[in-house]
Amino acid sequence: MASVSSTSSTTLALSTTTSSALGTTHLNSTVGGLDIDALVSATIAAKSLPITLLQNKNAVLQAKINDYTAIKTALKTLQYAAKDLTYASTFSGRKATSSDEKIVTGSATNGGTNGSYTIKVGNMATITSNSSSAVATSDGSKATVTGSTEFTNLNQAITVDNIIKAGSFTINDKSISVTSTDTINTIANKITASGAGVKATVGTDGKITLTQKTIGEDNKITLGDDNTGFFDKAGITQAGVTAGLNADAKRSLNDVFTGAGAITSGYFSINGTFFAVDPTTDTVESIIKKINASTTAGVSAFYDSTTHQISLTSQEAGDENIILGTSSTDSSNFLSQVGLEASKQNTGKDAEAWVNGVVTTVKDNKITYQGNTFTLVKEGTATVTVSDDIDAMVSKVQVFITAYNAAMDAVVNKINEKSDSAATDASVGDLFGDSTLRGIEQSLRNYSSMVLSSQSSAMQQLSQVGITTGKAGVFDLAQVQSGHLDLDETKLRAALAADPKAVETLFGNTTVSVDEEKVGTGDGTTTTYALKYGTDIIGDPVVKVGGTTYTLVETATVYNKDDSSTWDRHEYFFDRTTGKITFADSYDSTGKKNDPPTGEITATYDYDVESGGNAGLFVQMNSMLNSYTQYGGTLDAQMGSSGYLAKNIKYNNERITDLKYRLSQEQATLYTKYQNMQTTLQGLQSQGSYITALLASLNSSKS
Repeated sequence: MASVSSTSSTTLALSTTTSSALGTTHLNSTVGGLDIDALVSATIAAKSLPITLLQNKNAVLQAKINDYTAIKTALKTLQYAAKDLTYASTFSGRKATSSDEKIVTGSATNGGTNGSYTIKVGNMATITSNSSSAVATSDGSKATVTGSTEFTNLNQAITVDNIIKAGSFTINDKSISVTSTDTINTIANKITASGAGVKATVGTDGKITLTQKTIGEDNKITLGDDNTGFFDKAGITQAGVTAGLNADAKRSLNDVFTGAGAITSGYFSINGTFFAVDPTTDTVESIIKKINASTTAGVSAFYDSTTHQISLTSQEAGDENIILGTSSTDSSNFLSQVGLEASKQNTGKDAEAWVNGVVTTVKDNKITYQGNTFTLVKEGTATVTVSDDIDAMVSKVQVFITAYNAAMDAVVNKINEKSDSAATDASVGDLFGDSTLRGIEQSLRNYSSMVLSSQSSAMQQLSQVGITTGKAGVFDLAQVQSGHLDLDETKLRAALAADPKAVETLFGNTTVSVDEEKVGTGDGTTTTYALKYGTDIIGDPVVKVGGTTYTLVETATVYNKDDSSTWDRHEYFFDRTTGKITFADSYDSTGKKNDPPTGEITATYDYDVESGGNAGLFVQMNSMLNSYTQYGGTLDAQMGSSGYLAKNIKYNNERITDLKYRLSQEQATLYTKYQNMQTTLQGLQSQGSYITALLASLNSSKS
């Protein structure tokens, strides 16, 4: 520390606050020419190195979590693609191609029978219809008003001769602005475009006519304020407006049907569905809405504004009548008054077609035949070919290849990515040589050459369907290092065309057959035996004892001394939960209980597998991937919320918190020491000042 001079003053300063890695610190102090904050900061910074190291460790740990998460996502995508190739529906897809879609089209569902179907359409199905008499005469009218003034110069500005002033006027609450440059024609155009629902026209006589754009009495023309003088100059008045009229179809039935043609209140029926009628409020339109809203009448109603007729049409085609109510079933005369009568009915026809020479009739124009649907379009002959949808199958394999290669890239790239001291990204090299990723890589590579020995020799590995790690006989180092798969589409298509079932089994087999498993040897006392794969059995096992086949039952046959069929029964129960068989009690002709069976016991059955050498390649791959991607799986053990990495981050954060607390305490202690030093120096400064003053006084008295 610098010495204190008795002949010079000591600098003591307190200034602005500063901050450090621990947060806000004390005032920036200078004691005896020393920067206290700098001294404290340097001390704390040196002791903060462990915190920095822990923070750097956490950055790497978090980077690993992020990278594992990305890899898990890639593996999930691959898992979905692999799983898709294990479904039977993937290989049962069908497509239908018509030789002439103007005559017939086809659609094939999964499981439909392949083949060529020649379809001759004799006649198309038609719908039943019925039309009323004309029920109205008026289509209604629009509100209108015509001015009395005959304008002669329609293109002259309104300000000339002060015809109309600039300003505005309203029609139906819409404001129309008029400027000094407007003409009669431009004002008419503005009215039409104003949104007032009114069209303005200028006749050959120069008179302006305003016409409502919509028919009906509710659609009015209402003149409002006018500071331009337009209405007055044009001779247009509210009193001159002729109101619009509703079309007969919108008027009440009482207004339209009068006298002997009046419609009575009550109800009428169509196909057994009843509809209420109130002629004081109902209109032709409201009746039609009621009919169309019905879910049981089975007809659609339509009003033709040209012929003024009501039409009824069946919602389904075919030879079916529309049953109209009569006076004996209906309380309203609506149907008879509008002229809807059974005698006017045009009954529909069933469709008739020949499929490969076999005649068939349907009420609509769709024929379902051997799991396929043929839609008739018009009369004629066409051939529909139903075949396996190989395009869809190939597409799913391509999706798998893409997902596989992407997953391999995600894994291999991180394994081979070395750390770089110059890199600022904590993720660089964070998983270099990672053992978990190496395990994933090796597992994925194994499937490219795996042999499924349970399959026929012609279909035991992926290369036999065109999925390989590269072209045969060609060594490609980059391909080998990447682990990518290639697809020979031609070879895959050939395999699918030749034997799709074999490809399906190679990819997705989940069933293994067990032929006469030796369950045990009956000793005459034991009744229950376990099957090796009993809990995974598909269907019912076939159980034999000494060559005699036993019958699976839910309830044992009850012995009856008078019924020989109940004597000496060979029955057993099967518990699918435990996978065990139990022989049922049996009785001889005298009613004596037989001993449990003796002799060799065998069982033949199929069981379900999700892994192991008998499962399809993609079933096995899915099982392997699931061990990594499932909740609580291998990757979660590393990067999950309760995984190894998260626990380390939590532990490091706890250490960081503890170290920061200790350093904050030490920082406070250092400032206390320096503040005490400051107090001491202040005392010395005061003493120095006193001595200096005393010496000066003595020198002065001597002189």
